[in-house]
Amino acid sequence: MTDFTTITACGECCTGCLKKINGECPGCIEADGRVPEWAQSGMCKVHACCKEHNARFCGLCREFPCDKLPQMISWNPEIIKHLSRLRDEYIISDLSDKYEVRTLSEEDIPQVVSLCEKNTLYYQYCPPFVSEQSIRDDMGALPPGKTAADKYYVGFFDEDRLVAVMDLIIAFPNNTTAFIGFFMTDAAVQNKGMGSNIITELCDAMSRLGMKEIRLCWVEGNPQAEHFWHKNGYKETGATNVTETYTAIVARKELRDDN
Repeated sequence: MTDFTTITACGECCTGCLKKINGECPGCIEADGRVPEWAQSGMCKVHACCKEHNARFCGLCREFPCDKLPQMISWNPEIIKHLSRLRDEYIISDLSDKYEVRTLSEEDIPQVVSLCEKNTLYYQYCPPFVSEQSIRDDMGALPPGKTAADKYYVGFFDEDRLVAVMDLIIAFPNNTTAFIGFFMTDAAVQNKGMGSNIITELCDAMSRLGMKEIRLCWVEGNPQAEHFWHKNGYKETGATNVTETYTAIVARKELRDDN
């Protein structure tokens, strides 16, 4: 796992660099971007840009990937791919201190179905009932204007046991909003505070990422969903999404800097 305290604005790691070991360079983080290579301009342009945009590194900037990157980090032709990988790792690793979180894949589908099929009340209000194909479809589903780079379909694991599933979209419907498309916990651990703990940690992580609010939907009439999200501070916006089988209530929670 990457130690992000050692990752510079451009996605490099100074640990082990011979110039730093030999005392020729203090390190970009330690010197606040004022290293010998950038002596003429005063500060590394990438470091300065990240400070301006309040981003730990380029991959976490709201404007990533921007047109300036290939020119500013010309020494790495794979910089977009590299920073995207770091971005994904950072976001996922920051979602929880209590559980192991990782992206779910095709091989995880049976576990996801097993978790979901025990939550029968959910599917009474939001048909059809879960299947392997419906989970497969959900893993690839995207809202308008978003790409797979903004989607995190993740599982929360207690040791090897899948205890929760979340479909998270970053920067939707705007650049400072995160959207929960789906969240479900194992029925066996419900009413014990686990779901609320995960959502609290999510709020903290999204606030650190620069998000200002989280939005989501629950199906009108589902008492369990309405109670859970109200308990966790989500309020109806007044908007609804009407489908052929149900009406979804749009809700939001404003994030504070101290979340």
